[in-house]
Amino acid sequence: MRISRNVGATALTVVVLAAGLATALRDRLPERGTDAGDPSDVFWEMVDASREGAADTWLDLFAGEVREQLETVRAEMGEAAFEQYLRQRVAGLKGVAVTGKEELGGTVRLKVEYVREASYETQSLDVRVSRGRWRIVALGPTHEREPPVPYGTPVGPAD
Repeated sequence: MRISRNVGATALTVVVLAAGLATALRDRLPERGTDAGDPSDVFWEMVDASREGAADTWLDLFAGEVREQLETVRAEMGEAAFEQYLRQRVAGLKGVAVTGKEELGGTVRLKVEYVREASYETQSLDVRVSRGRWRIVALGPTHEREPPVPYGTPVGPAD
């Protein structure tokens, strides 16, 4: 009796660990055979969700460890402060652009740019299909630069 109980407990432990591992890997592994659209769509959705302060929609655009980290940040900041942070991130933007795409196996690296009046930022976003759509799985560091000519500077001869 004691041996069969230990075998049952061991089998149950293995099943629980396997289910936990499958759940943890679900957002990290690339999916095959889905038509998730253009990888850059997730960037535009992120900008729109930021403008609206739509935290749940914004977080749903992320997967894997980066999403877990962002959910921790939201929990620490509180819902209202996190929504305000999202709005402030895009407030004052004069423009945004996807300036490049690089295929990296099941992942696509997007090069993006945020244009402000006195500066611009560049960043890379790694995106992968997860749960049927493109989601951001890694954020590169932002590099802020001053433009050679400030945004809004008149061009051409003065009247």
